[in-house]
Amino acid sequence: MLRSLALALLAASPLAQAAPAPVLPAGIEAHPNLTYARNGDRELQLDLYRPAVRSVPLPAIVCIHGGGWWKGERSNHAALAQALAAKGFVTVTISYRLSGEKPFPAQIHDAKAAVRWLRAHADRCGLDPARIGATGHSAGGHLTALLATSGGVDALEGEGGEPGRSSRIQAAVAMGAQSDFDTPHVRANEGDPAKLPMWVQFLGGSFADVPERYRAASPAHYLDAQDPPLAFITGETDHPSTQADGVRRRLIGLGIPTGLTVIKGAGHGIFQRPEWSRQVVDSIAAFFALHLTHLGRPPVETTLAAPPFAPGARWTMIGGGYAGSEGAQWIGEKLHFAAHHDRFAFTWTERAGLAVWRDDSPEATSFRPDGRGGFYVVEQTTRRLTRWDAAGKMTEILADKFEAKRLNRPNDCIVRSDGTVWFTDPDFLFAQRKTDVKELTEQNVYRYDPRTRALTAAARGFDKPNGLAFSPDEKTLFVTDSAGFDILRFAVAADGTLGSREIFATLKVKGLDGLAFDPAGRLWCAALDGVHIFDSTGRDLGVIALPSKPTAIAFAPTPSRLVCVTTRDAAFITTLR
Repeated sequence: MLRSLALALLAASPLAQAAPAPVLPAGIEAHPNLTYARNGDRELQLDLYRPAVRSVPLPAIVCIHGGGWWKGERSNHAALAQALAAKGFVTVTISYRLSGEKPFPAQIHDAKAAVRWLRAHADRCGLDPARIGATGHSAGGHLTALLATSGGVDALEGEGGEPGRSSRIQAAVAMGAQSDFDTPHVRANEGDPAKLPMWVQFLGGSFADVPERYRAASPAHYLDAQDPPLAFITGETDHPSTQADGVRRRLIGLGIPTGLTVIKGAGHGIFQRPEWSRQVVDSIAAFFALHLTHLGRPPVETTLAAPPFAPGARWTMIGGGYAGSEGAQWIGEKLHFAAHHDRFAFTWTERAGLAVWRDDSPEATSFRPDGRGGFYVVEQTTRRLTRWDAAGKMTEILADKFEAKRLNRPNDCIVRSDGTVWFTDPDFLFAQRKTDVKELTEQNVYRYDPRTRALTAAARGFDKPNGLAFSPDEKTLFVTDSAGFDILRFAVAADGTLGSREIFATLKVKGLDGLAFDPAGRLWCAALDGVHIFDSTGRDLGVIALPSKPTAIAFAPTPSRLVCVTTRDAAFITTLR
């Protein structure tokens, strides 16, 4: 039993007698003052929390307190650890040697020792040794990020806590954290007496004195494709460096799931208000549920009476942590999609996995074959329809104005069998981008004819036109308007003109987005609450839930049975029957 383990490990420790009984959420048990490592006469301890009732080994989370590396104690994260335990995790808060006792790398040595100890005692702790994560705030957030990115770096391993066991973790959430000490921001602080002692004491000197140690302590220094999913949480008014922009962009390029949660109204103290704490806990728990509980493969959950998925199907995340994701499109066995606000365009195949197609994309959100080996592309930054070659190079501007006025923000495009290109043009992002001038007073669906180079407004009178799909026989065009509840349809005449607007189906939620027909002729629609599937009469057959709001849907050509759904922050693949 774990309690007998604690007694055996702590028989000589006065802390075993002095620790107060924690106040716990219902259903959670505590096992305090477990010694996980010794450095000479120095004992390092942790407090463990877990659900009292468990049927299987649970994922574990190491919680690392902050305090500028020179102060703080593990009890600072007791409430966080207990809240996460209440959500189905085994959690521990750890003590580590502070910088006044020992400078870097002692602190990361201790964090890795705690991970090794957990693996060695996994059975007694009730945890799965293959699913261990970490989180921490401020200095603890830095150590969390370093723990995530420095797997296999011998100089940062140390010897405590069951040598021979792996110290690698499988997911991490760093809060209010520095991710790179080799930056002008850090060096600028060396002239500030209020901040100089914190950096110098932790790293054993100024940047000018020991630059190699500043780099060695930087999570950014170790990034590689073997790193686990790593997300960040920060307060809205905290220093911009805690958003880890450079690190997150590199993680995205490596195909490693990441993410950023910004707590509105908060500064560095993101736990100072109950509503902030709840947001933090919910964000951490969601990230670990996806990447520790489900290992990036959440089950497909649907209300459909006859789900179209293969037996036992799960969603497989092929990339995540994006500021926006769109544009799923299969071309043969290759999938194309975008993390558009991060300016990435990707390709993916079952054999090769994820690859960066462009890392300087002008917020392209849709890629459609042009019949000449290239692509028709809509670009949100430049507000135009263009043509790209196979390498992703823009080769031709096809349309950027309508009636001498700049387009709004082209969003989705499709190609009809007659070669015409159809795209929506909502006025997204103008409120956020004050320097962009909105010239058109209307938001339309456009038809572009490559033969005549004519751009015509095929349908007018929308609020936020978004997704497009032709019926399999191309006799009907379906359109979503993100500001409304209706999926609209228009009959398509032989000359490509559209008939009158009709309502095909009405949902109870807004946020309607991408559309696609599956191989059985059913219409899939991305909406705020998931992907809805409709039969040919407009009857809603049910909804498919995903970890976040879906944005686009694409079906691989037969004989493949794969379907991709992009969400606002990720891309997922699963298999149809």
